[in-house]
Amino acid sequence: MLASYDVDASATVGVLSRAMRHFLALLILILALGVGETISLAGGESISESPVVMIRLDGAIDVPTAEYLERSLKVAQEHRAQCLLILLNTPGGLGQPMKDMTEVLLNSPIPAIVYVYPAGAFAISAGTFVALSANVAAMHPTTTIGAAHPVQLFSMPDMPEPEVEDSDDGDEEADAEQKEPSKNAMVEKMVNTFALQARVIAESRGRNADWAEEAVRESATLSAREAVDLGVVDLLAEDVPELMAELDGREVSLPGGRTTVLRTDGAPVEEVSASVKERFLHVLADPNILLVLLVLAGLGIMFELQNPGAILPGVIGGLSLVLSLYSMAVLPVNYAGVGLIVFGMLLLLAEVKIVSHGVLTVGGVASFVIGALMLMDTSLTSALRVSWQVIVFMALLLVVFFLFVIGAAIRAHMRKVKTGEQGLLHERGRALTLLNPSGSVLVEGERWRARAVEGEIAEGQDIEVVRQEGFELIVRPRADR
Repeated sequence: MLASYDVDASATVGVLSRAMRHFLALLILILALGVGETISLAGGESISESPVVMIRLDGAIDVPTAEYLERSLKVAQEHRAQCLLILLNTPGGLGQPMKDMTEVLLNSPIPAIVYVYPAGAFAISAGTFVALSANVAAMHPTTTIGAAHPVQLFSMPDMPEPEVEDSDDGDEEADAEQKEPSKNAMVEKMVNTFALQARVIAESRGRNADWAEEAVRESATLSAREAVDLGVVDLLAEDVPELMAELDGREVSLPGGRTTVLRTDGAPVEEVSASVKERFLHVLADPNILLVLLVLAGLGIMFELQNPGAILPGVIGGLSLVLSLYSMAVLPVNYAGVGLIVFGMLLLLAEVKIVSHGVLTVGGVASFVIGALMLMDTSLTSALRVSWQVIVFMALLLVVFFLFVIGAAIRAHMRKVKTGEQGLLHERGRALTLLNPSGSVLVEGERWRARAVEGEIAEGQDIEVVRQEGFELIVRPRADR
């Protein structure tokens, strides 16, 4: 029994020993793989099995757009995404949000990929700066980039010129040469600032800095293939899957001297949509919406003032006014245009009360249309401009509203009162009995106790109500009989 026990114990120890050796070998292998991965990440990070977070920037660049980008980058970091993919399609936008977005992209701790997409999209004006700021810039073959002149970002008014005395004909050309630099000083300063910024961004990303500066100074534009040939963007792709395949294995530099290698082929793509708040504020940052809000604010408040107690028009007008104030805070609004719009509404209101034979109506519509055209302090045609369709529709709405709705309300207020003591004033009737001085009369089909102002009134004689005292009418004979 003892020998048997020794044999069994020896076999058990052998099994345990072999199992321990296998376990130690597996542990050493795991540690070796871990050390190898750590070394790989220290030299040049190789990211695999990590998702790609994707967002869509569509429309004019504004404050909500910049907030959307910043929030999406934080979400990508929380999800441990290997990169942030930005589908860009913009005609440009505001200068400060653009600056905020370029700063976010240049300092992003994870790779930022800007893809001008879909077919027919463009990265114009402020969009050019956003594309240049990305770690990797890609374009669909049928897209466009460029036209980043800062005058399209900010409409710079001419500086007032000092008055000078008349000069001789020989000195006119010299005076003109002296005036021109001072007149364009603000514009030149802005152009130089943005040109230098574009050059610095392009150089930091290893892109064509000369063209970036030309896009600002000369509004140069490029097709997608030309942009790749000139080194403005990195690659072309027909769609997102093709882009992911093209990016796979690409080494990207990050802030702090770090590098990472993208492993995007087959990686899951997670789209981060704009929040309800961001979408709502983005809608409010539309010049067309601003014009609609201004009109609704004016109509609602004026209707409430003309008809106190209507409540709903006042609520709509007040809400529209508050929302329009936000829009004016984030858009480059020309307040001269706002003043002309308000002045046009006042002229249309005056037309309802004053007989001008259409002069005030024409003036009001003209003031409104000119104000709507001047509403945006920018010359960027396709990005921040009120469309003609919206202007014409709102002008017609104003004319119809003031001439019919407000007009009917004012005429109702001016109409003679039909009830109470005032309703009986100057009403005509007939004496049912002799009034000497009291008796009965018939007024508006009703029998009243009445008293003659003076003298007596014969039965059947026509009378006119002078006033009412309690339940008794004071009457007099009709003057036309």
